[in-house]
Amino acid sequence: MTFPLIGLHASLGELAALMFVWSFIELFSGADSNIRRAKLAVLLGVVFLFAAWLAGGFYYVEFYGSGVKPIIKEGPFPWAHKVVMETKEHVFLFLPFLGLLAYGLMQRLGSMMTHDRRSRVAAMYAVGSVAIITAGMAFFGFLVSSGFRAALEQIAL
Repeated sequence: MTFPLIGLHASLGELAALMFVWSFIELFSGADSNIRRAKLAVLLGVVFLFAAWLAGGFYYVEFYGSGVKPIIKEGPFPWAHKVVMETKEHVFLFLPFLGLLAYGLMQRLGSMMTHDRRSRVAAMYAVGSVAIITAGMAFFGFLVSSGFRAALEQIAL
């Protein structure tokens, strides 16, 4: 069950990042149709972030803490947990809410984004930040997984 759960968690997070990138690109134009698509993309991104949050949280509580973490900490790259995963854990807690904040900002600015470049740029900063942080989380997940694989290889030798 652990590998499909990790795959689900990672896939949902990557889909979320793509939705925020899509929204960012749609915001360049400022046309009504682009603004509507940008809002839809951010809403989908928030849904994917919360779904990734649930899948990752379940995996962390049920499998990571008792099974994976001790192996990583005894392996050749203990920093994969001590630095990377510790950072990931804390960013992981607020990231869906940051996405929700970006969605709320876009809803609040609404049609102003069609006419006011400054409000559109503010929305672009918000969704761009979420996209970058979410992509960083995927990279951090790769580093933690690499630390786990390296520890398993060390055990096998």
